[in-house]
Amino acid sequence: MKVNVLKRTKGLLKVEVEGEGHTFGNLMQETLLEDKTVDWAGYDQPHPLFRQSIITVRVKGEAQPEKALERASKKIRADTEEFVQKFSSAVKNEN
Repeated sequence: MKVNVLKRTKGLLKVEVEGEGHTFGNLMQETLLEDKTVDWAGYDQPHPLFRQSIITVRVKGEAQPEKALERASKKIRADTEEFVQKFSSAVKNEN
């Protein structure tokens, strides 16, 4: 995965994530929208044959979009780790 900053202004950040498609883009968008500092978040996959997503986040007031993206990434990681732990436990208890 490679991340390129496409646009950065006060309150807005647009990044291109190479190697990721709709699954990642939608997950990041939904997680960003849970953040109370986020005014708007969205993603685009410019071409269906190329795996790249463009994530855009706009924040309220003096909040920093970079921090919102960082918080969303950490939340996704924590949720994934929790799922893996619960799944492993469920499979173990099944046997």
